[in-house]
Amino acid sequence: MSENDVKTGVTFDLSELNPGAWFKMENSDAEVCVRICAGDDYKVIRKQTVKEKVEYRQGQRFVFEETNQDLQNELTWDFCITDWKGFYNKEGNPIPCTKEMKILLMGKSIIFSSFVTKCLSKLAETVDELKEEELKN
Repeated sequence: MSENDVKTGVTFDLSELNPGAWFKMENSDAEVCVRICAGDDYKVIRKQTVKEKVEYRQGQRFVFEETNQDLQNELTWDFCITDWKGFYNKEGNPIPCTKEMKILLMGKSIIFSSFVTKCLSKLAETVDELKEEELKN
């Protein structure tokens, strides 16, 4: 391949394969950076929150999964929300982007949780479009 040949393909930043995307809230300067939880990242959360249970009934063995849904939600929110800007408490101090604050806002603020859910949906749609585009080529 000569230096004049055009390279085609996909470039990956192997140090940051799921960096997230920034979304701006309407009518404000507030922004949230979110990423999709899938693949190995999802497996890690599942491993921490889903336990296999075995019961015996009338001589038969039944295996089922028991999920700690609260913990799964908390770990997923912490993973998906990577950063934010422009969020302040009533005293005007910045709200830090910590696991505790993510859990509080996602669990108690309908405005914040709805916004994050919409952002994740938009991001998923974009990923689906990229997959379709890649399949066409």
